[in-house]
Amino acid sequence: MFSLAYVLLPVSDIPSAEAIRASLAPFQRGGRGDLPQTWLAFDDETDALRQAHAADFTFVALETGGMRIEGGADTFHLDMRKVQDEMKRLGLKHWRVRFADDMDLDLFFDRFARRLERHPDTGRFGRWLNPLGEWDWWDLGGRFDGWIACDQQTREGRRVAGVSSGPDPGRILLANIENVLSGALGQEPPPLLEVQNDSNIEMVATLLGDAREGRENAYPPALVLPSGAVEDGLRWLKTWPGMGPRETFAWLGEAPEAAREEIVRAAYARFEDRWAAGVAFHHWKTRFRRVDRA
Repeated sequence: MFSLAYVLLPVSDIPSAEAIRASLAPFQRGGRGDLPQTWLAFDDETDALRQAHAADFTFVALETGGMRIEGGADTFHLDMRKVQDEMKRLGLKHWRVRFADDMDLDLFFDRFARRLERHPDTGRFGRWLNPLGEWDWWDLGGRFDGWIACDQQTREGRRVAGVSSGPDPGRILLANIENVLSGALGQEPPPLLEVQNDSNIEMVATLLGDAREGRENAYPPALVLPSGAVEDGLRWLKTWPGMGPRETFAWLGEAPEAAREEIVRAAYARFEDRWAAGVAFHHWKTRFRRVDRA
């Protein structure tokens, strides 16, 4: 999923690219090995693992080497390679199984689970993730090139930004898929279009004026408030489709039931002397069930 955020930043001697990266850094999605351990919290997936443990699955080995899965529950936490290995060991092409009939949850976790680990204190199953995580990667402008400054252009092509979060496997995968589809249709890959930095920044005072006039460019799906204004957990202000956090509304002097337009105008008015960068970001949303700080 792609979306748009305006990152509000103070005027300073810090290079703009460095300032944008620093402001967005706390909101990077990731886990162990990706981010500092102090940024992470335990995302409890025990209930999902229990559902997979108790579900009725039918696994069918295909001639192509793949696997068809029938019935059961979500297989996100199942290691399908281990399932295939077990079917080969049993000499099966068709395996109907309810793991709970043959093993307890701990053994199921050890033999067939993936991505999960045990919490050292509670013994529950889950992953250490950044609870503030909003983006997998981002680009200045990106597919929303020029939106913040009302400078959208209709050129066809793949936009390449000089200011971004850096290389990402997901970004590369999507580009490769686009190239493959173009080839399958007998078309040339889309041309690369360079994003102009000055088309994707704007003074907050200008955005406030646009907001008061009801211009669409003034209302992005998210606003990222400046570092230090409030704690990081309150800085990513969502204005569409859901709205929050409510604590930030109160800090801006607005009621919890305030309209999106009122919230955005209040944020711009609070930081009228700042500048803003329009950032296109990609994310897969994870809902935290339980949070324990590392």
